[in-house]
Amino acid sequence: MMPAVAIPLADVTPYLLQQTALRASLLQTSFGFAADDWDDLRQDLALDCLRRLPRFDGSRGSWKGFVHGVVRNHACVLASRQLQRRQFQPVELDGDSELPDGSLTGKPDQARAEDFRPFLELGLDTERVLAELPEDLQTIARYLAEMPISAVRRKTELSLTQVNRRIRQIRAAFTAAGLAPATGGGAR
Repeated sequence: MMPAVAIPLADVTPYLLQQTALRASLLQTSFGFAADDWDDLRQDLALDCLRRLPRFDGSRGSWKGFVHGVVRNHACVLASRQLQRRQFQPVELDGDSELPDGSLTGKPDQARAEDFRPFLELGLDTERVLAELPEDLQTIARYLAEMPISAVRRKTELSLTQVNRRIRQIRAAFTAAGLAPATGGGAR
């Protein structure tokens, strides 16, 4: 059994609300949720996290990392459910059951739902690798996901050399976990 760690809710609440608002907005804009679903999504994400909060193990990482991971993972679950729901809704065509490209109705959403699974798995693998990083590298990685290197430098007050060194350490962790970037004819 995991050791119980008491986290004051007053500390968690502002960060939890920030994370749930961000994920609810991403779900709404990226996965076809209605505009009036935003509050429900945010509340669902927060409730799921609060239910899981007693499972937080401080020896495995920070509570912010825990909250971020739980909210992100539940957002992936909600996105997957939404794609599955949309897969079974008939596509409205003016009495025609075939799309102009010859595919049957419902097929675009089905293909999208199937294409989403690898991204969901990649997201979960990414969270696992990030959770195993030291806290300073987790912070840098999360900043890099949200802002350019110049903003990361300002926020962390690190030199370009120091930021680049940490980026190499983060890349090494992903490579060691089998999540190395694809190589090939990409733009340089």
